[in-house]
Amino acid sequence: MPYIKSDNDRREALRKRETAINAGELNYQIFYYVKHSWNIHDRTTTEIYINGFVKNFLGENPNYQRYNDMTGCLIRCYKEIKRRLNLSVGSILIEIMDNYDDEIAKYENLKIKENGDVE
Repeated sequence: MPYIKSDNDRREALRKRETAINAGELNYQIFYYVKHSWNIHDRTTTEIYINGFVKNFLGENPNYQRYNDMTGCLIRCYKEIKRRLNLSVGSILIEIMDNYDDEIAKYENLKIKENGDVE
């Protein structure tokens, strides 16, 4: 689990739902949201918020690194939420990640066309 120093302005920015710059910030943002909002929001609202964090992180033109960072972040965050908070929100994180499978496959196919496949 990445940690952002308490004296870093990015903590407050992420809490205010500003866009995460890297996977560590996305992990922090999701974990913080779940830790402080799980008992307040229903499953649908939680999914909407987390999806928003992910979409903002990916941006309008995601690349391989962004997709890879996002999927790794969701898996690690799922495990850390389960370990530390013992919450069942993990299934939401895995579902969000799985929902990107088609988009990532299209991106991969495009790059195969552009650059050639692995030999």
